[in-house]
Amino acid sequence: MISISNLVPLGKLARSTIRVKMMASLLLIVVPLIGFIIYSNVYAIEVVRHQVAESNKDLLTLYRDQLDGRLNEVDNYLFGLMSDTDLSDMTFLTSPDERVFAAHRLTLEISKAIMRFPVIDGLFVYLPADERYLYAYRDRSTMNDRMNMKAHITQEVSLRPVPDKQNLRKWYITKRGDQIYLVRAFMLNDASIIGAWINANSFLTPLDLLGIGETGAAVLGDDAGNAIVNRNFVKENDIEIRPAASTFYLTGEDERFLAVGEPSGEGEFGLYAFIPEDQILQHLPTLRIISFLLPFASVLILLLGFLLLRKTLLVPINRLVQTMNRIRQGNLDMQIKQFPTSHEFQVVNDTFNHMMSEIKDLRISVYEEQLNKQKVELQHLQLQIKPHFFINTLNTMHTLARMKDLERMEELSLCLVRYFRYMFQSNLNFVTLRDELQHVRNYMRIQELRYPDQIAFDFEAPDFLLRTPVPPLVVHSFVENAVKHGVTLDDPVRIEVRLEMIETPQTVLLIQVQDTGPGFKPGVIENLERDRRVVDDEGEHIGIWNVKQRLRLLYGEQASVVLRNAEPNGAVVRVTLPLAPDTGTTLIRGGTHHD
Repeated sequence: MISISNLVPLGKLARSTIRVKMMASLLLIVVPLIGFIIYSNVYAIEVVRHQVAESNKDLLTLYRDQLDGRLNEVDNYLFGLMSDTDLSDMTFLTSPDERVFAAHRLTLEISKAIMRFPVIDGLFVYLPADERYLYAYRDRSTMNDRMNMKAHITQEVSLRPVPDKQNLRKWYITKRGDQIYLVRAFMLNDASIIGAWINANSFLTPLDLLGIGETGAAVLGDDAGNAIVNRNFVKENDIEIRPAASTFYLTGEDERFLAVGEPSGEGEFGLYAFIPEDQILQHLPTLRIISFLLPFASVLILLLGFLLLRKTLLVPINRLVQTMNRIRQGNLDMQIKQFPTSHEFQVVNDTFNHMMSEIKDLRISVYEEQLNKQKVELQHLQLQIKPHFFINTLNTMHTLARMKDLERMEELSLCLVRYFRYMFQSNLNFVTLRDELQHVRNYMRIQELRYPDQIAFDFEAPDFLLRTPVPPLVVHSFVENAVKHGVTLDDPVRIEVRLEMIETPQTVLLIQVQDTGPGFKPGVIENLERDRRVVDDEGEHIGIWNVKQRLRLLYGEQASVVLRNAEPNGAVVRVTLPLAPDTGTTLIRGGTHHD
């Protein structure tokens, strides 16, 4: 059958698809253009950064090499000082006067030597045997510097647990108070120590000559990423020093800086240059303006494109979809109103209006035909059940007549009248649950008269469910099946019917029929679950098959029938029907049946 409701999802799908395609078309034009400009901008900036970084890195390398060369000259001098006669003889001199003269000569030696090394601030020789600290210094050093270095050598270096490892270290950094120093020290076999030191502030003036710029800076840092020189600059700008960085990187909080670094080969420090990014890009004003305006221009282009699409395409489609929504709600008389639009949409609207007129007529005829078909099929299924009980009833009547049991015969006759009156209501699709249960009690009374002391019947149903509409014979069929296949002359059989409302996960009416008979035979449950007719030596299980077919026609997939065998014996049938208990109605495919 043609369903009008199917038109709406298709309309939404078409509108969504057209929107997506149009947006994709705009994006295919605008996005590559934006991407190309952004890529060009980023590429140009990266090229400039790379060139500036390479230039400053070369400058740092040159300065680093000069500094390392001067420090290496100091190292060579200290190596030579180790073999000085006065220093080497200190181990063997025993006379105090001779040791004093040798110490004096060492002092003269380092005093003359320091003038050859402008990079260092002081030279020293420490003789622990005499507790002598000999030193020479440049005029730029202060008394505080000299005292700091004396305390460092005599109180720290000389007392280290493994002092010979000190000879393997490069120029290292030490901090005394608020001053930072670069120190080079060697320890001899007799525990004497020789070395040189430099105050880190001595690097300020040479680093300023690198030409980083007014807002940039050159920094001396240790291998742990701490600043030695220009510490205020690093702190104020939240600069990060990366000793392990192999290429340039960007750092800084409020202002961004391009950073390059060169580690020293002679000491545990490195030289770093931080160039302001604004200074790097000062030669790209046009490109920067384009990069700034590009997002705004792109958004404006997209908005203009969407406005044009909305006027020429989306508004007509929206009117078409709104009409479809009203049709879906059941108003088949809806037509698309005439409005100014393109010729193509005018043709679509006229065609749609004509199609809806034809669909309306076709839907009515098909719906009526389907209802008639379902009604005929339901009546046929109900009529299949009616002859089932007729022959057994006549046999019972005959037996009672021969026994001249008039009282039981009268009761049976009355029960039969009620039974067949209910069964002959084949034109009804639904009855109340109260009527169905009354019919089941009447049927079970007939069976109790046929099988005295062999059948016990019990049912339980809340009063608020008794007005609920159910298909006729939906409970009777399963009770009849329990009697037909469960009652024997050997053992009494108990049949219980329970009805209740279950609210989760959805509100349903649960009908459970359970007996204490032998239960379903092997293969019966599997065949019935596959909607196959089952015929065995006890007859055909037509009742259960019929109920399942009727429920399928009335409820579709909303109803279910579950069969199983109970423990230790017996059969259990659980039927669930969709229920709306607040209105006293049972939900039916295609609408709601009211009692």
